[in-house]
Amino acid sequence: MGRNNIEVKKMNRNSIYTYILKGSVVSKHEIAQSLQLSIPTVAQGLQDLQELSLVTEEGMLNSTGGRKAKGYMCIRDAKVAIGMDITENHISLVMLDLAGQIILSKRKRIEVHDDEKFYLALKNEVEELIENSGINRDRILGMGISLPAIVDETGQKIYALYEKMSISKEFYHIMTQYFEFPIILTNDANSSGKAELGLRGDYENSVYFSLSHTMGGAIFINGQLFGGNDQRGGEIGHMTLIPGGRQCYCGRKGCADAYCASKVLSDAVNGSIEDFFKQLEQGDEHCKQVWNEYLDYLALEVHNLHIVFDCYIVIGGYVGQYINHYIHDLRRRVQKIDTYIEDASFLQASALKYEAPAIGAASVFIEQFKEQV
Repeated sequence: MGRNNIEVKKMNRNSIYTYILKGSVVSKHEIAQSLQLSIPTVAQGLQDLQELSLVTEEGMLNSTGGRKAKGYMCIRDAKVAIGMDITENHISLVMLDLAGQIILSKRKRIEVHDDEKFYLALKNEVEELIENSGINRDRILGMGISLPAIVDETGQKIYALYEKMSISKEFYHIMTQYFEFPIILTNDANSSGKAELGLRGDYENSVYFSLSHTMGGAIFINGQLFGGNDQRGGEIGHMTLIPGGRQCYCGRKGCADAYCASKVLSDAVNGSIEDFFKQLEQGDEHCKQVWNEYLDYLALEVHNLHIVFDCYIVIGGYVGQYINHYIHDLRRRVQKIDTYIEDASFLQASALKYEAPAIGAASVFIEQFKEQV
């Protein structure tokens, strides 16, 4: 069945909005030429977007001859979204505009507890972010909260939670009592993967490794997150890497998490991943030994996933902040495992080094809004 006029009009308006949002100041002619739309169609779309307070005229563009064309640009902060990432000992907050750019961010050490003091602390940090941004509250689309947890597809129910995260599985309902705008919960690795994919744009088939205090993953097929039947897809940290090996916090032995989480590295020094890499770069023998063993285990995990998915694999999380310097070494180790791999360039360091989970969580609301324009 063909689309009716209302659907076509909305589709064209959305295309025009998405195009302008990616650039700066554009003319009707440029939009029409790039999107292969008629000038009247573009003019109607721009009028609709101006009435929605999403697009504004921005002066006249330079011309090589004839009349100068009007310029149009998006009001990027017409709506915003907040992203929060919660780990066992700190939170990160970001506020994104409609182009996915960070307006404001903050990071604070806060230990997680399932009590009113903790929840009030979260509220206070969010309120401070909003106040410092100068954004009116009616522009806030919602807040996405990233957690090391398995969350259902509604973003409301927690199925399983990292054992050191002492918060209630009713966390969603608790948060809705503290904030008047919509809330959604997301898995931290999934959020990070979405943020990375959004930045790269061309890694539609990829596996994202989140190597932080815990090891998680996100699988993308044709640009869509694959969650599996029960939203447990991508739990690569609990694939058995070494049968009967190290104890994992999940109760089993030999999980990849016990060998590839960033905690393996930070525990080798004083608990700081930053200090580990500083000492590694300074030639500390103990750190070199730990890192050499770590890379071997990580190479094995990468190989196992590549054999299954045959796609890009992106290393992110805390380790992803430092891995770029060592990516060629890691690729060589993967090739050593499997001589049929002639080119290991499928293995990439994350492009987004900081606040990826919070950015990905906030982007849920941004994407939902853009789809409705």
